[in-house]
Amino acid sequence: MKDTKPSPAPRTLDRPSAGPPVTAARRWATRSWWLPWVLAAAVIAVTAVMIVQFTGGPSGPAGWNDVHLPTSRHHVTYEVTGQGRSPELKYVIDGINGTETVNNADLPWHKDFDLQVGPGLGVVQVMATNNGDADTISCAVSVDGNVVHKATAKGQWASVACSSVIRPNTN
Repeated sequence: MKDTKPSPAPRTLDRPSAGPPVTAARRWATRSWWLPWVLAAAVIAVTAVMIVQFTGGPSGPAGWNDVHLPTSRHHVTYEVTGQGRSPELKYVIDGINGTETVNNADLPWHKDFDLQVGPGLGVVQVMATNNGDADTISCAVSVDGNVVHKATAKGQWASVACSSVIRPNTN
């Protein structure tokens, strides 16, 4: 028996010349030739930013390192008044978002502390809940001896909140 191979198909104008078959993967590769270049550029940009961050980078324009953003210290007082105990009392301690909680706080209650503010704004806030036996609960926030917010809530299990924003002194 003679081994016969099929003869190649005759060349026509609609069939491309010899070469790999056109697959979906090949079409994607020819359309996205630019993707490795974009990824390489992104890697180079991220590397440059990291080098500047870790080494301090160039000193910048003249006087750039002489810029001093405003900061200031303030004396803050939180006060909560009412009868008996507050089941839960919360207050901001760092001027940003750090809080502390006091459970079953004896009323009247107060907290004094110094707070460094700047270069951004600082927030002071105290919140408290009334116990079921008392009729009212009040709070006050003082900054540098001046009452900046005062509030009262009436009723059993009422909640009260006092807050203010502190700007750093620009002197």
